[in-house]
Amino acid sequence: MVAYIGSSSKKNAGKPLYPHKHKDGMYVASHSRFERDYVRIETLDQLQALVELGYGARMSNPELRPRVAASIIVSKNIDIEGTFSIEKELGEISKLPELDIEFSAKRRAEQSLLRAHLLKGRKLGICAICNSQLPENMFVAAHIKRRSKCTLEEKLDFDAVATLMCKLGCDDLYEKGYIYIDDKKVLSNSKAETTETLDVVISSLVGNEISNWEASKKYYEWHREKWGPKKEA
Repeated sequence: MVAYIGSSSKKNAGKPLYPHKHKDGMYVASHSRFERDYVRIETLDQLQALVELGYGARMSNPELRPRVAASIIVSKNIDIEGTFSIEKELGEISKLPELDIEFSAKRRAEQSLLRAHLLKGRKLGICAICNSQLPENMFVAAHIKRRSKCTLEEKLDFDAVATLMCKLGCDDLYEKGYIYIDDKKVLSNSKAETTETLDVVISSLVGNEISNWEASKKYYEWHREKWGPKKEA
């Protein structure tokens, strides 16, 4: 994976740039030059999969003189040998044991790749719960059914077992069981202890319809059985 410096640089024109590995051991992909948009991944294959999806990559070459600072190179200017896919990289991570603290880097990489997969390369997405359109960095790729309870087959069901939930509160409200989904609609957990402020937020979401009910029904039902009222047989 390589890019070449343009002709605007008098001394380094045509010199190669390579993926820049940060001190934390992670590579960076991004749709912009702003750090708030950085997507951190663990391996070069993961980075190349994101570049194929349209992300730029942070690249550098420490051997150049004068020194060229690491910067985001847009995907169209990056040469890749071979074909790489996010699905393949996610599949490899999914085969690992539950991603506990020992696998924190892999957990971050899985989250970054899964979010990019769900966004399909777009810079904006829609929250499954509140239906708000927001930038990529305001989303979590949320597992509808808790990851630790998923079979390997379910973990590999990327488009159905996970969805985009926003960091404005929807992800936390769902994960902690303040809300659940039943028959396409967002409902409140009447047994959850709340406050007046929290009730206002939850009330604003109740009744919203989600668009991925049919594809993800069995995963939402797992969550409802955990947090919602028990249904009569």
